Amino acid sequence: MTTSHERPAPPPVPPPVSPYLTVGDARAAIDFYRRAFGATLVAEQPTPDGKKLIHAALALNGGLVMLSDDFPEMSGGVSRTPKALGGSAVTIHLDLPDVDAAWKRAVEAGATVELPLGDMFWGDRYGIVTDPFGHRWSLATRKRAVTQTELDAGAEKHFPAET
Repeated sequence: MTTSHERPAPPPVPPPVSPYLTVGDARAAIDFYRRAFGATLVAEQPTPDGKKLIHAALALNGGLVMLSDDFPEMSGGVSRTPKALGGSAVTIHLDLPDVDAAWKRAVEAGATVELPLGDMFWGDRYGIVTDPFGHRWSLATRKRAVTQTELDAGAEKHFPAET
C-alpha cells in the first residue's frame, strides 16, 4: 500500500515555450539566477554521483527556465555551452516591473554589461547583460507607449539606410 508521503509530486507543467540552457556549472548557474533574477528552483535531477545536474527547472519572472550541466560525452565529445561555441545567438528577454533594481542585482551577481541600460526609442528602459555562463539576457521595463511614427523616426536615426 502506498501512503500519501510516498507519492511522487507531479512534475511542473511547463509553459508552451521555455528556454533550456546548457551551462558549465549548473549549481553555480542556479545560484546566479537566484541572486540576479530572483529565480526559484522548482526541480532538479542530479547524476547518480551527484557531481552534475542532468536537469533543473527554475521559476523565473512568471516563466520556466530549464537547464543542465554540459555533457560533451553525450554529444560526440562536443561541448554545447555558449562559451565553448563562441557565444550565443539567442537573447532571453525579461520584461520587469523595475528594470533598474533587476539590472543592479544582475551586475552585482556577476553579469557582464553588453548594452548599457538606457531609455530606448521604442519606449522601454532596456539593456543587455551576459551571465557568467555565456547566456545573453535583455532586461526591460516599459516606460511609455510610442506611436508608429515615433518608432519609424527612432529606427531611422539608430539604423540609417546604407548607401
